[in-house]
Amino acid sequence: MKVNTKTWLKLALILVSGLCLYLFLRNDAFLYQQPIGKVVAVKQAAPEKTTDVYNNSDETTQQTLTLEILNGKYRGQSFKVNNTYSRSGGLDQKYHLGQQIFVNIHEHRGQKDIVISHYKRDVYLIMLSWAVVVLLYLTIQFQGIRSLLSVILNFVLFLLIVQVDVFLNLTNFFWLFAIAALLFTALSLALVIGLNKQFSVTFLAIFLGTTSALIIGCLVLYFTKSKGVHYEALDFATQSPKQLFLAATVIGLLGAVMDAATDIVSTLFEMKRSQPELTKQQLFKSGQVIGRSVMGPLVNVLLLIFFAETFAMSVLYFKTGNSIAYTFEWTMALGIVQALISGIGIALTVPLASFLSAQFLGGK
Repeated sequence: MKVNTKTWLKLALILVSGLCLYLFLRNDAFLYQQPIGKVVAVKQAAPEKTTDVYNNSDETTQQTLTLEILNGKYRGQSFKVNNTYSRSGGLDQKYHLGQQIFVNIHEHRGQKDIVISHYKRDVYLIMLSWAVVVLLYLTIQFQGIRSLLSVILNFVLFLLIVQVDVFLNLTNFFWLFAIAALLFTALSLALVIGLNKQFSVTFLAIFLGTTSALIIGCLVLYFTKSKGVHYEALDFATQSPKQLFLAATVIGLLGAVMDAATDIVSTLFEMKRSQPELTKQQLFKSGQVIGRSVMGPLVNVLLLIFFAETFAMSVLYFKTGNSIAYTFEWTMALGIVQALISGIGIALTVPLASFLSAQFLGGK
């Protein structure tokens, strides 16, 4: 009965915290300096059909929105503003009654001009974050919170590294992200596993697997002279495109290798704890079996991520009359190279993690 009461109390506190957080976010306009308008009335015109030179059809609709300003010196005032949105929604958005929108208000000679800036999304983003934290806590308790903490710290570290690169405007900035990859690995493993023997084995397996795969990938690109690989196809590349590509490859490769290495090493360590009599040979063979079982799903995950990243741009290229070969070369080639290098990293990590675990754990 005590267990049931405690569980119900936890659930009640979680629900109340979520409700309070939602109500606060819906009324947090006072925290922002930029004016926020709430849509209190919507008037829509009839949609108009459009067709481009490639015979792609779309519909555009004009809205007249009545906005009530929620903060700043114009608080409480109402404004009308026009908004045009398309059915495809590529560069615009339809607004609904009750939504909150960031706006810019310009005053000239007594006339106020209001322009829509963007939609206020903090409610959805923070509530989704709250849901992630709650689900992690309910499923794996504080271990999940530590995993989430490692993600947050890695994200902050990544932003700092990017800011350092932008501030210093480095010529050879690849090494900055390579060092960052080592910091990501150490920080994640220290928080999730702890500073112990398992940390050392996992870190070494990840380092060797990532380094080996990257060297093989770079050698292949060097000897083939990167034929068919257009580094300039990177979106908004303001520095050396090749170094940006390699930096992105390191980050993606690290994620794939870390996943494989932690699965193998943690399983072998648990096996040794439960069966201390296992020999080096048995541990190595078990690691190989585990590696073969996780390789397939990991490679599929890499492909699905690649498809998700290139899907929208590929459709755009096809819709504007480009051939399959041209579309592949300019939207998919870089992603395929990154996925192949990550696949090599996974394949190399399986024997490396198995061997290192067997050496550290073999014997009594």
